[in-house]
Amino acid sequence: MKIKTVWKMFITVKFGADDQIFLNPNCKVVNLAESLRDKCQCGPEVSIDLLDEAGNLINLNDLEGSQDIATNYLKERQSYILVKIIRGEGSEAARYESLLQNLWKRHPELAERLQKLSNPHVRDKWRNSVPKKVRTPKERPFSSPTKARATSQQKNRLA
Repeated sequence: MKIKTVWKMFITVKFGADDQIFLNPNCKVVNLAESLRDKCQCGPEVSIDLLDEAGNLINLNDLEGSQDIATNYLKERQSYILVKIIRGEGSEAARYESLLQNLWKRHPELAERLQKLSNPHVRDKWRNSVPKKVRTPKERPFSSPTKARATSQQKNRLA
């Protein structure tokens, strides 16, 4: 009698030209990371992470030494993009590089999110560089019709 194993708990990790692997996250985080490195052919010197479908990093690299079960951080039957972490020097922020080729073509919203995560201060600089509209003395604030009616009613009472 053969026992049929059904994978109820699995995640899909996308990488390379159009490769994907299925992993069982019901294991320790350290084992999942080791399995990912092995199957995706990333050396132990490469810092990796996973990007979920909503554009959030799992921070797998920070959890790698943990004895926690990976299902605490990963959702079953979800797809993730394998990401390489490039550490910045000194106070420079880390950058993230997708290990799935042509991410811009396949998932433009995730590529944009990954770029924002790699350059968190770009948006802030852009926001600060846009000149704010300054009201000139000639312009008057828009008044609502209720204020205009109230003003005319007040004038009728005074007359």
